[in-house]
Amino acid sequence: MNKEKNICVFGASSNKIDGIFKTEAFAVGRCIALSGCGLVFGAGDSGLMGQAARGAFSAGGRIIGVIPEKLNKKGVYFEGCTERIETPTMHERKARMEALSCGFIALAGGLGTFEELLEVMTLKQLGYIDPAIVLLNTEGYYDHLIEQFRLSIERGFTHGEYEKLWHVASSPEEAVRYCVEYGGSAIPDKLIYALRG
Repeated sequence: MNKEKNICVFGASSNKIDGIFKTEAFAVGRCIALSGCGLVFGAGDSGLMGQAARGAFSAGGRIIGVIPEKLNKKGVYFEGCTERIETPTMHERKARMEALSCGFIALAGGLGTFEELLEVMTLKQLGYIDPAIVLLNTEGYYDHLIEQFRLSIERGFTHGEYEKLWHVASSPEEAVRYCVEYGGSAIPDKLIYALRG
C-alpha cells in the first residue's frame, strides 16, 4: 500500500464529548476521502475515531483501521473499514499506522491521543520520518498544549526550529489541505469544490 496516499487521524474514543468535536471529526474524514487519500485510524467505532471513519465512508473513501488483537471485537471496531489490520500489541499498532501514513492529524483526545501525537513529533524531530503533522485546534482544545511546547522552547528544553515540526489548523479543511500540500502535492478538483461549498 502506498503510504503517500494515506492520512492518519488520532482522536478520542469517548462519546461523552461536545457535538462540535464530532462534527469536525466527520468533516476531517470526509475531506480526506475527497482529497483522494486513504484514512488510517485506530479502527474504533466510537468517539472521534468513529466519526472520522463515518465521514470518509460517506464520501466513498478508503478506510484502513489498525487495531490491536485485544480490541479487535465486533462492536468495538468500525465495520465499514475497507481494510482492518490486526496487530499483537498497541506498540505495533502505532508502528503500523506510522508506516502506512504520510500525514497525521490530531483531533481532540485524551492521553492516548497525546501519546500518539508526541511519538510522531519525536520521530520527525529525530529524522526517522518526515510527515505532515497537524493539530486540529477545535474550540481552542490544544491551546494549552501548544503553549507548553512554546514554553519548552523558551526555557531551552526544545530547539526553536522544532516549532516547525507541526502545524496548527483551525478547521478540518485547513488540516487536510496542509497534509495534501505537504511535499508539493496538488489539491484535487473535487476537494477544492468541497472546500468552496
